[in-house]
Amino acid sequence: MSETDNTAHLASQPHERMMFNIAIFHFLLPAILFATENLWLIFSVPIACSLMMILSIWIQAHRPANKTELVLAHWQCAWRRSRFLIVSYVVSLILFLIAWGVLQGQEDPNMRMIQLAVIGWFCLIPISLTVVGLIILETSALAQARRGIMPQKMRL
Repeated sequence: MSETDNTAHLASQPHERMMFNIAIFHFLLPAILFATENLWLIFSVPIACSLMMILSIWIQAHRPANKTELVLAHWQCAWRRSRFLIVSYVVSLILFLIAWGVLQGQEDPNMRMIQLAVIGWFCLIPISLTVVGLIILETSALAQARRGIMPQKMRL
């Protein structure tokens, strides 16, 4: 493997990590956990795992040692895009807390749980839209990293 190929491979790793995060923690793991029928488990475990993956991207983006300019730029690009995912988690949490607060006025506890379950799915829309956008952005970034193109040339 030539030095250029090795650099391109290293530059593609942050985008591969983001795609892994999206594929495993936003599609596969929730589908597996859906069998538990425990909504808190279905939502909390994938988000916690995703945040750990994002933390690993943040660490690499802020460690310039032994990284070429191209590789570091791609780690920083992946970190910038990871922040979109974090913001979508916060927005979804705020929407869910607002819905939960409003539904506390519902006197029937069974009806409150049904309404909360339905509204809870709508609170996931920010995460879903962000995941779709990140799939598009990261696919493009991954292809460009493999060709050795700097992220500044990419549209964020």
